[in-house]
Amino acid sequence: MSKKKRRDDSYFAVDRRRKRKYMMIIIPVIIAVAAASIAGAILYQPPPTAMAVSGIECNRSEQLNYHVHSGIDIFVNGAQQQVPSNIGILSSPSCLYWLHTHTADGIIHVEAPQTREFTLGQFLDVWQQTGNSTAFFDSVSGMPVTAYVDGQRFEGDYRTIPLESLRSVVLAYGTPPEDIPAEHDFGEITR
Repeated sequence: MSKKKRRDDSYFAVDRRRKRKYMMIIIPVIIAVAAASIAGAILYQPPPTAMAVSGIECNRSEQLNYHVHSGIDIFVNGAQQQVPSNIGILSSPSCLYWLHTHTADGIIHVEAPQTREFTLGQFLDVWQQTGNSTAFFDSVSGMPVTAYVDGQRFEGDYRTIPLESLRSVVLAYGTPPEDIPAEHDFGEITR
């Protein structure tokens, strides 16, 4: 004769069975979450970042602690050239260099996390690295350059011209135009 084992239905036995049932559900969930977290950490690739150009960084958002505008007009053998829009603004990775243009009006936006001196040479380097500029810079390569600041001829290396609030810079490659603009049209910009 075989005796059937009787199930213990005491309060404590029921509680132990309930806890065992919950643990059979909770432990696999914890293991799955931990495994997913570890896999995510191993497989995570940070978003690509753009390299700094001449000490000018590229950030995901505009930096407005130091915010001024300079203007640049470019002439090649007396004919005015359009300065492209979106110089220093990248779509992949999405970022803005501290020196950039938004529109094709020659306004250089200086938007940096702190006040410091920025130069025309740094802007030109950003332009060469981020804009579709090969044709332009190749076309003026080797041509003599005369620079003007607020209508006055600049003596020295034009790349060292500081980009200051509402400063007007003219670069004349080859033969300068007869009339050098003394001011840049900043439109509604007041600083």
